[in-house]
Amino acid sequence: MNDIFLKYMDERFKAKELQETKNLITPSQINGPIITISREAGCSGNEIANELCLALSKKNRENDIKIEWQWINKQILHSTAKELKMPELKIKYIFKAEKRGMMDDIFSALSSRYYKSHKTIQKTVVKIIKGYAAKGDIIIVGRGGVVFTHDVPNSLHVKLEAPLEWRVEQISRKHNISGDEARKYILDVDHKREKLLELLSEKKYTTNLFDIIINCSKFSKNELIDSILKIAEAKKII
Repeated sequence: MNDIFLKYMDERFKAKELQETKNLITPSQINGPIITISREAGCSGNEIANELCLALSKKNRENDIKIEWQWINKQILHSTAKELKMPELKIKYIFKAEKRGMMDDIFSALSSRYYKSHKTIQKTVVKIIKGYAAKGDIIIVGRGGVVFTHDVPNSLHVKLEAPLEWRVEQISRKHNISGDEARKYILDVDHKREKLLELLSEKKYTTNLFDIIINCSKFSKNELIDSILKIAEAKKII
C-alpha cells in the first residue's frame, strides 16, 4: 500500500465525516461556576468531589439558590459514546491517552459500522466537557476537563497530589494488593493522565494549568474540602 493510496484514503474518510464534525461545535460561552479536580493516583478525587458537591449545594440553599452542584467523571465517557452512537469500548482508548494512527483509522472504517476518526472522537470529548461546563455548578474530575476550562473566569482548578509512598499505602490498603503492585499501578495511571492532558490540548503538560496544588498527605478529607471552599470563595466563584 503506497503513500499516494494512503493519502487518498485518509482524505476520503475526512471528507466523509465533514458534515458530522460541523455539528461538533463547542459552546461559545461558559459562565460557570466550574471546579475541576485533577489528581495523582491514590488521592481520592471522586470522594473529594462528592463531599464538595454536598457542601456547595448546602451553601447554595443557604443563599436561596435552588441549584444542586453535580460532579462528573465517567459520565464524560458515557456521553461521548452516546453522542457518537458508538459502544464505549470503541472510544475508551482515548481516555487511556492512546492515539490511533492513520492505518488504524482506515482499517476500522473499512471493517466497522461504528467507525469514527480519532479527531472526531477527540472533538466530541471536548464538546461534551464544555457542554457540561456550560451548565455551571459542576465539578469535573479528571478526563482532561482542566484543559478546556482553565481560562474560564468563573472557575477553580485544583490538582491533588501526594508523595509516592503515601499513595502506595493508600492504594495497597484500599484494593488489598501488594506495595509493588500498587506502585506499578500508580506510575502507569499517573503517566496516562498526563498524556491525556497532552493529547487533548496538543501541548506539553504543565502544572500552570492549575490554580492550586494540594498535598493530600498533609490534610484530612474535611480539611481539604474546607480549603477548596475557602479558595473558591476568595475567587468569588461561589
